[in-house]
Amino acid sequence: MLDVTKINSGRLQFNDRTFEFNSLVAELVEDLQRTTQNHVLVTTYSDPVEIFADEERIGQVITNLITNAIKYSPGTGRIDISTSVVGTEIRFCVKDYGIGIAKENLSKVFEQFYRVTGDMQHTFPGLGLGLYISAEIIRRAGGHIWVDSIEGQGATFCFTLPIKKEMI
Repeated sequence: MLDVTKINSGRLQFNDRTFEFNSLVAELVEDLQRTTQNHVLVTTYSDPVEIFADEERIGQVITNLITNAIKYSPGTGRIDISTSVVGTEIRFCVKDYGIGIAKENLSKVFEQFYRVTGDMQHTFPGLGLGLYISAEIIRRAGGHIWVDSIEGQGATFCFTLPIKKEMI
């Protein structure tokens, strides 16, 4: 809630510095793998790239996307995580094989307080703020975030961030 308040008032702090993106992802994946015995986090990495952003905030987004994939795919065992270089940007994607999101709701997932519900009115725990905060962090870091999904077949959440200019 504190991050939401800071976002809405324009006071969310960023401490940008240069860091190697894949190293951050690998560290977070290793930590998050320990939190689930029901899922295998399968990774595919691009060549190493450096970005100039707030490493902690970008880590917050990556963690949110992976933990959401775990939460919303309770009956599946695999989550795919990948990084790839696309032009002058690094792309990060998390693909789960869970409940997915209905087409009519895809445009709402990054809204404040929006929550996905499952079958038979089963609601997954949460406040509906993680994706909103994630979208704001990525936007303020000069990137773009989106989701592709088919209800009942899972979801793929991706974001891009600019690669540090000296590496291009």
